[in-house]
Amino acid sequence: MPVTDIDGNLVVGFDPEQLEHYLAQARNAAAPPFGASVADARKITASRGLPAVSGAYIGAVKPGLPAAAAGLKPGDIITRIDTATVSSAADLDQALSGLEKGARIRITFVRDGSPRQAEGML
Repeated sequence: MPVTDIDGNLVVGFDPEQLEHYLAQARNAAAPPFGASVADARKITASRGLPAVSGAYIGAVKPGLPAAAAGLKPGDIITRIDTATVSSAADLDQALSGLEKGARIRITFVRDGSPRQAEGML
């Protein structure tokens, strides 16, 4: 039975979900902080009886970090980072994990049903 060590987290056997979870954590540890708590927008909009929207739903924004500096607010739904489509919170994490501190990014998002864009720096 295989045992995999990912930054001190042991995965016994082949559990794809657990492996991906720990690998994403390891990738994100090196990524600069974005400063927003996010969830899958489709789940949030469905739970509120709204039309389903794909993206990363912003639940909270931390002052002084890139999300706040770009003008993002709770309730916004990020749909794209540069040219990467964001259909879920995991997509946002993946899009940001490949960027370095100081990188300029273009954020496409929805606020109150209207598409918007903002630029920011990580």
